[in-house]
Amino acid sequence: MMTELPAPFANLAHLSADPTVEQVRALTLALKAVPDLQKWLRHQREITTRGLLDGGKTAAELAPVMEVGKQRVYDIASGHVNSATLARRAKAKAEAEAEAEAGEQS
Repeated sequence: MMTELPAPFANLAHLSADPTVEQVRALTLALKAVPDLQKWLRHQREITTRGLLDGGKTAAELAPVMEVGKQRVYDIASGHVNSATLARRAKAKAEAEAEAEAGEQS
């Protein structure tokens, strides 16, 4: 089980303090917002990658930094998503629709 907060999220460390109702609410809201965070991060990575390519960096330079292949660098810069992302989106949409339908039947 993971107990250490990954470095990019260190500013959320206060959420691991002594258990409180406020803490559980903040954690719940943070978890529910993860898809929005992922969408924002993908968009920021896209525009940053595009800017670097437009500014003279090459896909060969960026690929190892981004831990992807050269073609994926171009895909990211142009906003294309891979099949795993498409599958996750489809699953999330289906789950949301099922939850909404279950809520309407209650």
